[in-house]
Amino acid sequence: MTIGAEPKTRSDDRVFVFEAIDGTLPKSVYGLTDPALVEGTNKLHAVKDHETCLWSFRQERGYVPERLKCQFTSFKAAKKHAELYYNSRNIKIVEVID
Repeated sequence: MTIGAEPKTRSDDRVFVFEAIDGTLPKSVYGLTDPALVEGTNKLHAVKDHETCLWSFRQERGYVPERLKCQFTSFKAAKKHAELYYNSRNIKIVEVID
């Protein structure tokens, strides 16, 4: 007999889907924000390390911006950090794919 519902299993590799906030290209003083993230031809992943249980970011192509080269104790904290970073560059996270 099962008590309560089974928790939803979430992936340890989650992909962010981005959209420009006002329809214009991303803002970047140093040219480090990849417009391909908004176009969907490049993807940002939040990946959990099974050894340390810490979350970090990686991109399919290119380099992760310096301000995102950190590790987080939860996915929620990683997502919040990414939201703050990309909102300042005219990009919003519209979806997270497990």
